Amino acid sequence: MGITSRKEREKEEMRRLILDAALRLFREKGFDGVSIRNIAEAIEYSPATIYLYYKDKSEIYFALQFEAAALKRDHLLPAAAFEDPWQRLIEFGRRYIDFGMKHPDLYDLLFIIRSPMESIENQDCWKLGIATHAFFVETVQACVDARHFKSTDTETIAYTLWCHAHGLVSLFIRERMRMYPEEKRAELAKRSFDMIVKMAESL
Repeated sequence: MGITSRKEREKEEMRRLILDAALRLFREKGFDGVSIRNIAEAIEYSPATIYLYYKDKSEIYFALQFEAAALKRDHLLPAAAFEDPWQRLIEFGRRYIDFGMKHPDLYDLLFIIRSPMESIENQDCWKLGIATHAFFVETVQACVDARHFKSTDTETIAYTLWCHAHGLVSLFIRERMRMYPEEKRAELAKRSFDMIVKMAESL
């Protein structure tokens, strides 16, 4: 391995170290509770080292969000293989819930932790999220066109289904489903999404 290749590998390893530590801290303390110094202490380097890779805390946060958004997109992508829009919608919802349950820290990072939203719209992670949501809305529209719903208000149907799925995942990852046996929680959430979609047919 040449010197240049080794240096690039070492840089990537350091970025990974910083991001992994930052993710743990954001999850534990929230965005406002974390500082560059906290992250530096977690990886046992000086704050000056962090600044060699990221200009500030927001840039670290956005880098993590982009990774999370890309992983979520890839997790949802197999739903696109379903030609029937109704089956595609069901699969999308199930995969959305499955992603949140398998990657609670990343879901928290994307949708729950308070973050610097005043500038996120300019970030790649926001554009990726918009594209994924657009696919979901297009699927709902295809279901509307196929008359799976009595209502033709695609925007409200999509928003209602998303809110329900988000609520299910949030209750799960924030451990608010403890009244149910642990082995039943994930399956209950998925069945609940199936039920809300069927109920939406009558709207």
